[in-house]
Order: sequence, then C-alpha cells, then structure tokens
Amino acid sequence: MKRIILLLLSLLPIYFGAYSQLQTTYRVEAFGSVSTGDNTPFWMLYHNWGMVPLNANNFYIRGGVFHQQTLNKDWSFNAGLDLAGASPNAYGSVWVQQLYGELNWKFLRLNIGSKEDYTSLLNPYLSSGDFDLSNNARPLPEIKVSIPNFVLVPYTKGNMYIKGDFAIGRYLDGNWQEKIAQPDFYSYEKNILAHHKSIYFRFGNIETKNRLQFTFGLDHQAQYGGVLYKGNYFWPFGQAEYNVIKQPQGITDLWRVVIAKEGSSSSSATDQSYTAGSSVGAYLFKFDYRLKNKDILSIYKQHFFEDGSGMAFENYRDGLYGIEYKTKNKSLLSGAIFEYVYTKNQTGPVHFNLDMDSEHKYLISKGNGNDDYYNNIDYVQGRSYFGRTMGTPLFLSPEYNKDGRLYFTSSRIISYHLGIEGYIIPDLQYRLLATTGQSWGIYYLPFDHVKNGVASELDLMYNFPKIEGLSMKLALAFNKGEFFSDDSFGGGITIAKRGVLFQR
Repeated sequence: MKRIILLLLSLLPIYFGAYSQLQTTYRVEAFGSVSTGDNTPFWMLYHNWGMVPLNANNFYIRGGVFHQQTLNKDWSFNAGLDLAGASPNAYGSVWVQQLYGELNWKFLRLNIGSKEDYTSLLNPYLSSGDFDLSNNARPLPEIKVSIPNFVLVPYTKGNMYIKGDFAIGRYLDGNWQEKIAQPDFYSYEKNILAHHKSIYFRFGNIETKNRLQFTFGLDHQAQYGGVLYKGNYFWPFGQAEYNVIKQPQGITDLWRVVIAKEGSSSSSATDQSYTAGSSVGAYLFKFDYRLKNKDILSIYKQHFFEDGSGMAFENYRDGLYGIEYKTKNKSLLSGAIFEYVYTKNQTGPVHFNLDMDSEHKYLISKGNGNDDYYNNIDYVQGRSYFGRTMGTPLFLSPEYNKDGRLYFTSSRIISYHLGIEGYIIPDLQYRLLATTGQSWGIYYLPFDHVKNGVASELDLMYNFPKIEGLSMKLALAFNKGEFFSDDSFGGGITIAKRGVLFQR
C-alpha cells in the first residue's frame, strides 16, 4: 500500500507537471482531558475518529502533512500522512491515523489507504451518529472507488443526481482482540476483511432552482474472511480450547458478500445457512426545504437492517428520526438537530433456525426476529473497530465491557438527542450536545432492569484572528446513569495549528 502511494506521488507530477497547481499543508494538534470516574465523559469520546482514549485523564498529540495537486481540468490527486500518539489505548502509544493517496478524474475518485472520509449525509458534528458508518472509530485501510459528490444524471433535465462508493478494506485489530478476549476464552477474530458500498439518489437541487429536494440512499457494510477463534463462553472448570475456523476470502467469496448470498461450502456453518460474512445496512430518506431567507429545514429517517426481514421493513418501527435546521450565514443559532432513536423492535424477540426439521419448517416465516443489531455469532466484534463503535455510539461500544467480551451488550434502546451550534462572535463558536436514553440490553441477554442515563457536552471553539490557522477548543462534558456506562464529569482542551508549507 505504501509503495502504491509513493508511486502515485512520484509519477503523476512528472507526467502532468506542466499543468499542475499544488499546495502542501500541515496540521498539528494536542488534546488533554481530566474527569471523574473511570471513563472519559461520553460525548468527549465521539465524533473524532477514535482519537480520544476511553480511560479517564488522557491526552493525545497528532501531526499531519497533506498534499493537494490539480493536474489539469480533469485530473487531480491528494495524499496525506497523519501520525498520532496518546496515553495508552487500544492502538498502543503511537500509530498511523491516516495514510492515503487519492486520485481524481472528473467526478470519479480512487482512494488507497486509511483516510478520515465522512460519507454519511447526517450532520457529522451535531447528529447522534449514523447507524452504518459514523466518524467515531479509527478509519480502516481500504481501496475505494467513489462518486464522492452528487453529479447530475444525463437526460433528467437537471432533476436527478447520484453519488456512491464501493470499497474493500481490512481490520487491523486482531492482535488487540486476542489480547482482550483470550484470557477468559471469549471468541475473537483476526485478519478480517471489510466491504462497503452505497448509492444515493437526489431529486431536485435546492442550491440552484428548487425549494424542495428529496434524497434516498442505501448503504451496506460487511465483514468477511479472516480467521475465527470460537471460544467457550461458559466453561466452568479447567482449560477451554478454541475452535479455529478459517473463512474463505477469494474473489467469489467477495462476490457472495456483495450480493448477500450464502457462504460457500468452505465457509462456517452459519455463513452457509444464512449469508456470507456479517452484513448490516441502512436506508436513508431525507427531505430538504429551502426557506425564503435561504436557510434549510430538513427531515429524515434512517432505517437500519441486519438481514432480509429488516430490508423488507418488518422492523419498520426501528430507526433514527431527525429534524435539522441550518442557516446560510453565521449567527447565534446557525444549526440545530433533534433526533429520536428507537430500536426495541428488531422484528420481534424470536428467530427460528433455517435447519429446523420438516415438521416445524412452517414456523420459520413466523420467527424472523431477534435481529440483534451490531452482533453476529461468527464476527463477534460486530460493528466495532478496536472495540469502538463504527456506527451510533448509543449502542454502548464493546470497549466498555472490561471483561473480555467483544460484542455489543446494549442495542434495544430509546433515545432523544439534541445538538445545536452557533457563533457568539465571528471567531467564537459553540456546540451543545444533550442526550437521554433508556436501554433494555439485547434479546438474548436482557438487562435485569432498564438502564437510564443522560449525557451532555458544551464546546467553545476560538479561532485566533491575529495568528492564522491557530484555534483552541474548550470542552465540558457530563454524563450520569448506566445507559452511558457510569457517572462522569470532565473537561478537555484542544489546541490546533494549520498552515501552508508550500504552494504553487
């Protein structure tokens, strides 16, 4: 991967050098926080690509160099290297947060490497979090082909636009999983591969001629391949042994994952009975309305699914429902979001096995439930990377478990979330997040009582007007109740500096 990136950097400027315009920038950042309790306050952990450690009283530093070069009207490329170090966390003391090369041709893009690339249409700073892929975990290394921005579909008279992507990646957290799970003989995986694809259609364009636009999209995330270490969860005495299963990961196996087909004969029994790998997905329905003053009012629903019953909306009650308001200009209230999250249904509590005897086969269609969001019997880490959720943080991440289990213990929830932002003065911005929720655990292992909680965070961000690129953020965060793991109050400071190293 590193050689490919270097090759792009070295050859493309030579070939297109006569036409190119380029800029190389840098970013350095330092963060530190203190808090009561064992864990960092809830909202201080999220919307930052997994940078902040879970354990209370922590810090990180990071520095990156980023290159952008326009070769001609059709071609451009970007590259970046971003290194980080922190108080001990899942990644170790020092790691590569971003390393990527990016080639653009007209409206198409090819990415190679790890990049903090937010593709969701939900607000990355104010939303409670996209079900499928948020900015909460460290980015995976991947190869991705995409249409990153909406482009007009020909012959639609300017009324239909499309965007999407297709990616193959790899999880790097196998050794971390082994370290966490093996002492208690819990299951874990190594060398897992990832697949992601999405497609979005937009009808209308409020930026040009329309007052109303509608967006519909489908997103699919999958894990496949690798090696499964199936442990004995309830071994009471002596030593337990792992059942080691090597999952196939060839081209045909990837195709089975792409079309959600059952696994091949060399797959695990679960994959052969259902679909290859572990898949999740979401539909997005979003209406945007441009007001007379050019502010935008939006309503949306994201419908999450784990299997065919969810794709067919048998769990229609579940989803993220939101309303958003944002202004064109800086003001005291420049953006606001209210979201309601409900995931208690999961197509009901019962799921019948496909291998039932012929006498009881008729029951299968009556028991499509227990979707068990984010969990999978083979890929036990579910929608997490180094223990941190890759989707909504409202399903408490496995890194909170502290007992060797790598699965999500809480996905049947009701939650209300508010996010607002604005400018007190042009150089001083604020953000407020406030969330309350209730959790019932999961159908397989329900809690013995409903877990309640509230979490909030207030951020103040100041850009120094006399020192270009220098900014500081002060965060105060508080959470109380078992829904958010524990009671915690704390504060953090982030100092960042951006600048230009070279441009032409």
